Amino acid sequence: MDDVAEQLDRAIALVDQGDLAAADSLCEEICSAEPEQPGAYYLRGLIAYQSGGIDAAVDLLKKAEELGAEESGLKRALAAILLASKEYDAAAARYRDLLSAGALNEGDASSLAELGEGYRQSGLLGSAVEWFSRSRALNPNANPAVAGLFLCGQLACDWRERTELEAGVEALTKAALDAHQVPVEDPFVHITRSMESVANHAVARAWCRPLLVDTVAYADREPGKELIRLGYLSSDFHEHATAYLMHRLFALHDRDQFEVYAYSCEPGDGSEIRKRLETECDSFVDVAGWPAERAASSIADDKIDILIDLKGHTRKNRLDIAARRPAPLQITYLGFPGTSGADFFDYVVADSIVLPENDWQHYSETPLLMPHCYQINSHTRLGDPMSRGEVGLPESGTVFCSFTNTYKIEPIMFASWMKILESVSDSVLWLCVNNALAEENLKREAEAHGVDAERLIFAPFVDQETHLRRLSLADLALDTRIYNGHTTTSDALWAGVPVLTVRGRHFASRVSESILAAIGLEELVSEDLDAFERRAVDIASDDAQSPALKAKIAAARAAAPLFDTPRFVANFERGLAEIWRKYAAREDPAPIILTDT
Repeated sequence: MDDVAEQLDRAIALVDQGDLAAADSLCEEICSAEPEQPGAYYLRGLIAYQSGGIDAAVDLLKKAEELGAEESGLKRALAAILLASKEYDAAAARYRDLLSAGALNEGDASSLAELGEGYRQSGLLGSAVEWFSRSRALNPNANPAVAGLFLCGQLACDWRERTELEAGVEALTKAALDAHQVPVEDPFVHITRSMESVANHAVARAWCRPLLVDTVAYADREPGKELIRLGYLSSDFHEHATAYLMHRLFALHDRDQFEVYAYSCEPGDGSEIRKRLETECDSFVDVAGWPAERAASSIADDKIDILIDLKGHTRKNRLDIAARRPAPLQITYLGFPGTSGADFFDYVVADSIVLPENDWQHYSETPLLMPHCYQINSHTRLGDPMSRGEVGLPESGTVFCSFTNTYKIEPIMFASWMKILESVSDSVLWLCVNNALAEENLKREAEAHGVDAERLIFAPFVDQETHLRRLSLADLALDTRIYNGHTTTSDALWAGVPVLTVRGRHFASRVSESILAAIGLEELVSEDLDAFERRAVDIASDDAQSPALKAKIAAARAAAPLFDTPRFVANFERGLAEIWRKYAAREDPAPIILTDT
């Protein structure tokens, strides 16, 4: 055989000419003749990758690596392929080799940021922070890793760099919007840190702009058809907060007016709530993994009149399906507390508290306002309460609680919570966090505020029924500020626990106020943090106040609009019927302000 180097040069020339098959054949000959020569395996791996053979590419590049190939290009190529295949640990190992060799450079920053994001989405916050940080070190300017570090800080309640990171995220977002590009932070992250409705809308619109595609053709309405066909689109028809809120909706729909279809974008989890949702629809279609075009065509073929998206800009959304306009009317509801920014939704379901009239201008959709709280609730039972000892609470003293997600907790509100604990002796704050980093960081922050970390009690995750039973042991729930508790607020009230909140400036920060109004507890809405702190201390310092509030909740639970699910559904159906009437009459969408039945 000719000199191996010459043969490899010929193979590379064939690659440059676009003749991948001939190049691969030549490399295969080299591998057969010189099985210990790594160069041919390396080139074959690159050829396999270019040809779409991901598994073969990984095997060949690993073989070259085993044979001693040390080129940084090999490590970088293998790392990139492993990263694209979501083999994050294997990719990280190659990037560590490059780091040890001093071979990482600014051009690797985006790949390291992508690796950080992969770890973040896998729930491995420590690894995510490591790689986001390495990315930022390689390129500190206009690097999306800054947004990743900010989000990890939210999830882990690590606020040590929050001010600097948020300023970086804000600069990235402004630059992207000014350039008519999509910001690196998504609309959900934006509403968790900003109560500015103008900016919320701008970010949402920017994220929806790339979704504008050719629409699918939906059929004309069948002549003489009387029933309105509803289609619910979601990835949350399983053990999820959205499913717990709305699981009675399908069964309660009036079948003399409506047909109910559901389109699930995630596979079933075998849960009882999933089985219930599947059986209580007229048709339940699993579109998990379907391309948007196929799913939209299915919805159009089903002749859906009103498509109701339950996700908005939340994780695992399928806005790409709704963007194809498979139904004559489309509305967004429940999942995302804000505007979608999309031209393909006609209405947003809200209420006059979360969406007051002066904010309508900042919404792409026309408002459909419920007479009470926009949030449906499906609670029907409450088990026997547990004892304090069973859940690790002290037998005496005030128990404040906040069972919200960690990303909603931010330094300003946490400081208020600590002031309250300082003012109420023998009180504790009962929390539930989903990662060890958050627990560690919150304990550190408490100590920094002069509060013994032992006064923070962390509850484990349990099933919904057990959670509601233990929740009733709290004396007062303390709400979060920028992004309120939503399901957690209504859960607390169902369990008989009063919730104290602060009036907000955008949808996500007004939800608890809306929920409290729907059960007649407007007095628990504070105008500012000073009033919030005073009210919490006042309730805790008066032995009669918390029991009185709990008694008021118990009395209202059966009759108040908040937990009257049939009443909610009847009102919702009147809204749906009205927007359909307008459409059928060829009227433009106009605000619908419902009054109670």
